[in-house]
This record gives sequence, C-alpha cells and structure tokens, in this order.
Amino acid sequence: MKETILVVEDGDAVRNLVCLMLVENGYRVLEARDGHHALRVCEKHPESIQLVLTDQMMPNMKGADLAERLRRARPGLRILLMSGYAQEPVAERLGCGPVAFLPKPFTSVELVAKIRQVLEG
Repeated sequence: MKETILVVEDGDAVRNLVCLMLVENGYRVLEARDGHHALRVCEKHPESIQLVLTDQMMPNMKGADLAERLRRARPGLRILLMSGYAQEPVAERLGCGPVAFLPKPFTSVELVAKIRQVLEG
C-alpha cells in the first residue's frame, strides 16, 4: 500500500513542486491550498492519511493551528512542518504534540529522507 501524504501549502508553485516530488517517489498525495481546505480534504477522505506536510506560515490558519485541529480529529497523525522563516517547529511550543520540521528550501532527496524519518518514527 502506498502511503498517503496531505500537502498543505498556500503557494501554488511550491505546492505543485512538492506534490510532484512526492508522486515521483511513490507516495499518494492529497493537496490543499490552506488550513481550511485541508480540514475539508480530511473530512472527505475517510481512508488513512499517514502524514500531513504543511507550511507553517499561511494566511488564516498557521500550520501549528492546523496540526492541532487535525490531531483532535485523527489522534496520532504525523505532522511535518516546513517553513522558510522559522528555525524550529512552532507547534511544539503550542502543545499540539510532537512535530518534525523541514526548513525551506529543500531538495527532493532531503524531503523524502525527512518524510521517511517521520513515518518510521
């Protein structure tokens, strides 16, 4: 079974590139343009989502806030925050549970390696 990753990124070009990298590496990908869209995607996708890869800084809902809401609906969901601004996962300090962090920019190799690390716990 392919692992499913939800990519949440408000920048179309970045989201499209990240999704392409993941598909090329054998992942099933769901995508959302912001936190509210991500919540709707999760509601409509009853199957398991193994990981949410979300930008930390988005309009209307930050990645940490999204992580907290998604974890309430799906306990144990793995979260990987990405950001070109923060040097550490802000969500860790907000109490939404353990998160991993990937600084932007990143290569396809770095992305896949970090995802494997997070999925394998």
